[in-house]
Amino acid sequence: MERHTHVSIEGSEYVPIAGATVAGPSGQEERIQVTVVVHSRTPTPALNEDRTLAKRLPRDRKHSTREEFETRFGAHSDDLRQIEDFARARGFKIIETSAARHCVVLEGLIGGFCEAFGVEMVEYEHERGRHRGLTGGIQVPVEIGGVVRAVLGLDTRPFSSPHVHAPGVGMTGSAPFTPSEIAELYRFPRHADGTGQCIGVIELGGGYYREDLDTFFASIKQPAPKITDVSVSGAENKPANRGILAGLMEFMNTANESEKEFLAHESEAAQRKSEQALNTVETTMDIELVGSLAPGAHIVVYFAPNTEQGIYHALATAIADKQHRPSVISLSWGEPESAVSHLYMGLIDHVLKNAASLGVTVCVSSGDYGAHNQSHGGEVSVNFPASSPYVLSCGGTTLKATGKEIESEVVWNSVIHGMRGASGGGVSHHFDRPHWQENLDVPHSPTGKGGRGVPDVAGPADPRSGCKIHIGGVDSVSCGTSAVAPLWAALVARLNHALEKPAGYLNSLLYQLAGRNHEKGVLRPVTHGENGVYHAGPGWNACTGLGTPVGDRLLEALAGELGEAPAHQA
Repeated sequence: MERHTHVSIEGSEYVPIAGATVAGPSGQEERIQVTVVVHSRTPTPALNEDRTLAKRLPRDRKHSTREEFETRFGAHSDDLRQIEDFARARGFKIIETSAARHCVVLEGLIGGFCEAFGVEMVEYEHERGRHRGLTGGIQVPVEIGGVVRAVLGLDTRPFSSPHVHAPGVGMTGSAPFTPSEIAELYRFPRHADGTGQCIGVIELGGGYYREDLDTFFASIKQPAPKITDVSVSGAENKPANRGILAGLMEFMNTANESEKEFLAHESEAAQRKSEQALNTVETTMDIELVGSLAPGAHIVVYFAPNTEQGIYHALATAIADKQHRPSVISLSWGEPESAVSHLYMGLIDHVLKNAASLGVTVCVSSGDYGAHNQSHGGEVSVNFPASSPYVLSCGGTTLKATGKEIESEVVWNSVIHGMRGASGGGVSHHFDRPHWQENLDVPHSPTGKGGRGVPDVAGPADPRSGCKIHIGGVDSVSCGTSAVAPLWAALVARLNHALEKPAGYLNSLLYQLAGRNHEKGVLRPVTHGENGVYHAGPGWNACTGLGTPVGDRLLEALAGELGEAPAHQA
């Protein structure tokens, strides 16, 4: 192949999983599906850079409908047609074309895609399993080089990990909080339960059992919410074997450090079963928390493969969904920024920018392993997509309460049964510091520049102070920042219900409201604790952000009942 017939996609160099080894070339005759992402017809408004947005309450904002968005900011039909012509000329099958999701999905042989995109595909071995990867970057034929933004699906590298930490261990201590107690402690609006709202939940593996949900909601004396499953790229609700799942839950209740170490050296097949069980814990926990904390909302679960291609399609599908129209999205998965390419971070950030234009609030967990975040080499690293300035990034706390009052709340950082968990947080090395954080004491990023601080807000993540859940026939406790993203998603759905308008992209306004010198704070700062590198303190910090919610006061502020938001005060 002559290289001058192709142009490189900047930033597309493949990032292998640390510790992965090449096992050999991929089979050239295997059929795969590849997603070609094209540019928008018109650039989506960069609401993150709109300084006036911080002074506009939800009632004063106008968002694009999904139909308007597709017409104004979707892919241009000429660009999509150009990709289709390229596919036919190469003998690829066109599976789907979507202007709203800016892509064309193609099917063909690995050998054909290797030639078309100037890559070599190889098989990698890793403790997370065997997967397809690349050597080098992706080359695009010159005839489509001007319209292509990215090519996804050439590799099957598992991208995200669920932020669920030590499920069930809280059951060995004091009784967990009930969902109604959590809602009371954080003063969720009592007169709004999320009716009329749709909450999208992104899941990248595992599934749930309806009988677990029925048992859980019966135990808290609430009817089960309306739940709809949406299959993305062939993924579906596929929970782990009930016996394995129940065994994992019981094991995590009682295992000591040496047993956890033994678990890390299981066979590959056993580890895959354990991973599916953990994914099922994640999915079930997300649904139970969202459904119990916003009981009037419709929950739509978007199941997608755990690959870059799968995550792109999951988010793009949820955001473009004209049938269910979610106003809030919860995502409890992510990876350290250092583990993914700059191209991919930019691609997903663009999808999240689209969500902001549509008035969709996206809540993402910040990670469960503190400032170092299990990154390769032990460097400090925040999680992506929690680091995108277009998401509400959710950190974790340890909560203590007496009756209906919060007694204390500190940064989550604890060791239970030999397993350490801590609130993810720090400073992005990829995204610049947004204007709504410019007057805050945000540390420098690992590269020395002023990056976006993570997280924005927080909630209970310590399994010793978690919320009651039920998984695999076993009563358990919510845990990790995985539990905080659905908590905030449920709160936002209730706020939307009360406001009768979507809160939408909240970040700049939330920072304005939290910075007001007003006795009725909309967030409760967390001022004690640390996450391995960064320490909590008054105002924003890189462990718990602005703090935990005071729901009724936040509603009053968003409704304009506390007066107009002035310029930010540090």
